[in-house]
Amino acid sequence: MAIRYADRSVRSVFVYTNEAHPGENYRHHTSMDGKRHNARAFQAEFGLKRDILLDDLAGTAHRAYGTLPNMTWIIGQGGIVHYRAAWTDARDLENALKATMDGMSRRIKDKLVPFYSERWAWRTRDDDAFRGRLANGGPQAVTDFYGKK
Repeated sequence: MAIRYADRSVRSVFVYTNEAHPGENYRHHTSMDGKRHNARAFQAEFGLKRDILLDDLAGTAHRAYGTLPNMTWIIGQGGIVHYRAAWTDARDLENALKATMDGMSRRIKDKLVPFYSERWAWRTRDDDAFRGRLANGGPQAVTDFYGKK
């Protein structure tokens, strides 16, 4: 999505805050070097082409933007928040991005006035993929999330 919208003045960045489920392979961050290493491994594993910004070890950015593990924001010029989601869902995000760009392009001609709304959205959960991602962190990450069997 970042590549598809790059020519429309949309910039997509990933803010790497912490390991949500640290384990033997991807430990809790105790240094910026370790955090940088984990971020690069994450970028390589998922083939991310967008920039990754590192939060500090204290989690300053994470706290400022809501502390949830997988949030997504669309922030426009002047810092205006156009979209905020407690979980990243590509379809919902692209819907919001299209609506934001459409509204911004038509706002003067069509006398559009923005308004704020909240709603629930739904996504499917792929438990096998999630468990596999946890396993990449190491057995401790799986045990911490699911408990001992």
